[in-house]
Amino acid sequence: MASLGDQFREAPVLVSLSLGSLLACVGLFFGTMALLALGYTDGTRPLWLAVIAVGMAVTVLWNVLYPVYDEYVA
Repeated sequence: MASLGDQFREAPVLVSLSLGSLLACVGLFFGTMALLALGYTDGTRPLWLAVIAVGMAVTVLWNVLYPVYDEYVA
């Protein structure tokens, strides 16, 4: 298996997207767990909306934007 540096030299966009998505998903997991402990109140409403927005952004990235990039740019 190639090192991360070798993979980045071969496909920098894909590796960057993969690592960014991994970090976003780990953040979403811990953010969701913390928000579940706090419950849904007026004070946590913006945080819940942020979790939803980041989750939607990751989904759109991999299901819409990356296939278009892969088809037309790469």
